[in-house]
Amino acid sequence: MIILSENIKQKLAFLSPYLPYGVIESWEDLNPRLYHAVHIYWLKFYGMWFNNYSPNNIKFWLHMVYTLTVLWLVCFFPGIGEVVYLLKQRENIGDIADGLYLFLSEMYTYVKIAVFWMNRDKVISLLEYLHCKEFKPKEPEHRDIITKSIKSARFVMTYYSTMCVGAVSVGIIMPLTENFDILPTNVEYPFFNVYRSPAYEAVYIHHIYYKPATCIIDGVMDTILAAFVASAIGQIEILAFNLRNFNLVAERQRRRDIAQNKYIEEYPAQHYVRSVLKECIRHHNCIIRYVSMIESAFSLASALQFMLSVMVLCLIGIQFLSIENPSAHPMQIAWMGIYLTCMLIEVFILCWFGDELIWKSMDLAKAAFEGPWMSSDRQTNMFIIILLERCKRPLRLSAGKIFTLSLDTYTVLINWSYKAFAVMRNMKK
Repeated sequence: MIILSENIKQKLAFLSPYLPYGVIESWEDLNPRLYHAVHIYWLKFYGMWFNNYSPNNIKFWLHMVYTLTVLWLVCFFPGIGEVVYLLKQRENIGDIADGLYLFLSEMYTYVKIAVFWMNRDKVISLLEYLHCKEFKPKEPEHRDIITKSIKSARFVMTYYSTMCVGAVSVGIIMPLTENFDILPTNVEYPFFNVYRSPAYEAVYIHHIYYKPATCIIDGVMDTILAAFVASAIGQIEILAFNLRNFNLVAERQRRRDIAQNKYIEEYPAQHYVRSVLKECIRHHNCIIRYVSMIESAFSLASALQFMLSVMVLCLIGIQFLSIENPSAHPMQIAWMGIYLTCMLIEVFILCWFGDELIWKSMDLAKAAFEGPWMSSDRQTNMFIIILLERCKRPLRLSAGKIFTLSLDTYTVLINWSYKAFAVMRNMKK
C-alpha cells in the first residue's frame, strides 16, 4: 500500500471528495469507515448505494434516474440479449453452456444487490456497530492489529476487482482475434442483427462499458462481506492479546489513571485485573453479537452465490469441452481459463475469511489459558472460567443456514461442481 507524505496529501486534498476515504485522509484515528470505504465508493459511483435523500429532494430523483440508467445498461439490456440468445440455442449444449454461464454469473450479481438493498437497515446497523466503544483501540498493539485488518480488507477488494476487470479485458479484446465474428458476450435481440454494422459497433462499445462495471459491482458485493468478517477477526485478535496479557493491560490502565489523577485513592492492582477481564467478557459478547448481525445481513446472498457458483463452474467446464480445435482459438481458451480462476477465487475469498473466523475464535480459549492466571486469586480466575465457557462454541458464519463459510465447504462446492460437470459431459456425449 502506498503511503503518501503529508505534503503530498495537502496538495491532493482537493481530490478527497472524488477518492475513497483513507486515500488522502489520515489513518491516525483508525476510523471504521476505512474498512468499507472502497466498497462504498464504487457502489456510489455506479448508483448502487442506498438512496438516503428524501423523496421531496431533487437529489432523490436524480439518484433514482442514475441508478435505473446504470441497471438498464449493465443488467437489463445485456440480460435481455443473453436470454434471447439462449432461447435460440436448443440443440447444442455447448452453445447453451457458453451463454448460460455468463448470464448466471452476471444476473446473480444483481440478485445480491437486490438482497443488499432489502437488508439496508441491517447493513447500516453493522456499519454503525463498528463504532461502539468496545471496538475502539486502547493499546498500541490494538492499533497495529486494526491497521493490519483494514489493510487486508482494502487489499482484497482492490486486487480482486482489478483481477476481474483484467479478466474481462481479455474477453473484450477476444473479438479482435476472431476477425470480429463474435462479441465478448453472446447476445441477440429481436429487432436487429447485432452482427451487422452499425449495430455491432454500438453493442461492442456497450460491452466495453458494462462488463467492467459488472465485475466491479460483483467484486464489491463479494468482498464487502469479507471486509465485515476481517473487522470481526481483528477484534478477536485484540481480545486474544488482552487475554494473554491481562496483567500488562491492567498495569497500563492503572498508570494512566494515576497520571490523569482519575482517582484520589489508588485502587489495588487486582482491581484493575478484574476490570480488564470484565471488559474482555463484554468485548467477547459484542463480537458474538456483531458476527450474528453479519450473518443476518448476508446469509441469503451468500447461499445464492454458493449454489449458483456450482452451476457456473460446471458450465464453464462444459464450454471448455465444446471448443472445437482449441489450438485455433487460443484467446478463447485463455478467456475461459481466466474466468474460471476468477470464479474459484470469488468463492475462496468468502470461505477463507469464514475459516479464519472459526480458527481465530477457537484460539480465544487457548489465549485465556496462556494468560498469567496462576498469579491471580480465585475470584479473579472466575472471570476467566466464564470466558472459557463462552469460547467452547467457536464463531462461524452460515450461508442460508445451509453452508458454513469455511475451507471444508469450499472443497465440497468444488466436488459438487465436478459431479455436475461429469453428468453434463455424459449428456453431451
